[in-house]
Amino acid sequence: MIMKRLLLIIGVVLALAPSCGKGSCDLCPDAAERRHVTLSLAGACLPTRAENVTEGQESAVKECTLFVFSRDGRLVSRYESGAGVFDFYLTDETYDFVAVVNKPELPASPTRTELDAQPMTLAENTVGHFVMAGALPNHVIQGDEKLTVRVKRLVAKVSYTVRTAFTGTLATLPFSVDEIYLTNVAGATNLGLDAQPDGNGLWYNKLNRTVSAGGVDDLLYGRMARDMGAVDSLTSGHTFYTYPNTAADNHDKDRWAPRCTRFVVKATLGGRTTYYPVTIPVTAANKHYHIDLTISNYGVDHPEDVYVEGERVEIVVTVSDWEDGGTLYGEY
Repeated sequence: MIMKRLLLIIGVVLALAPSCGKGSCDLCPDAAERRHVTLSLAGACLPTRAENVTEGQESAVKECTLFVFSRDGRLVSRYESGAGVFDFYLTDETYDFVAVVNKPELPASPTRTELDAQPMTLAENTVGHFVMAGALPNHVIQGDEKLTVRVKRLVAKVSYTVRTAFTGTLATLPFSVDEIYLTNVAGATNLGLDAQPDGNGLWYNKLNRTVSAGGVDDLLYGRMARDMGAVDSLTSGHTFYTYPNTAADNHDKDRWAPRCTRFVVKATLGGRTTYYPVTIPVTAANKHYHIDLTISNYGVDHPEDVYVEGERVEIVVTVSDWEDGGTLYGEY
């Protein structure tokens, strides 16, 4: 399955230096040595809800900060724009351009290393306001240029289809999907995406769903209350969003430790509460995970329980780049 738009294009056209103000390049000292550059972004103000989310909401730009670093990682310039337009001049050198989208309160004058280490929390993301970042490293400026910086979301996207395929006496029992949610969700990362919280770090829905702090329930939880037939399907349009998680898995219900993120269906079959967890072995930034879950029997008693032979639950997890173009598929 090829998904929609992983990357947002930052087009570069020609413009003016903030150090000289808006006006003719003749006003700039050493004007002949300066190269004329403008970076521009397009975006829209969109509502925040994880139901029936559009492609535009998932790539909306509300604010953007552009950092220009020298070859040794020192800050050369920093620009902000709500409209996503940056005008500046640069001398002939090698630079790293780093764009950070929808993330306020960034440090004023970081080094490149300090910027990569900047903490990013899941609560800073809402639909229509996802934190995104991208870089154009080691670019040599030798003249007026048009450049492209590609930015990607720090969150991963999880969608689903839940199917029923009950037979025999099970087909006569009432079945309802009550809730769907993500568990064991990492609540923080950094701009460089190389930080993994430890057991004492920020995690949401550890082992099972809890009341989430920080306003992330819209990203992690959906109340369904949906009655389903013996042979039926549910694709509600609700989408989940989570941060990267590369923790090794375990199923210890008595003691918390980092582990894989799980997609969990909480349901009622014949008056009995039952769970259908799906483990996502790794969640990575800007990937789309589609869960196809077919239920034909009781599940388990807790989201951390492991299915045993005979419970007849079929699971396919399809992993795609969240973009047009090349796609990576995986089945688990």
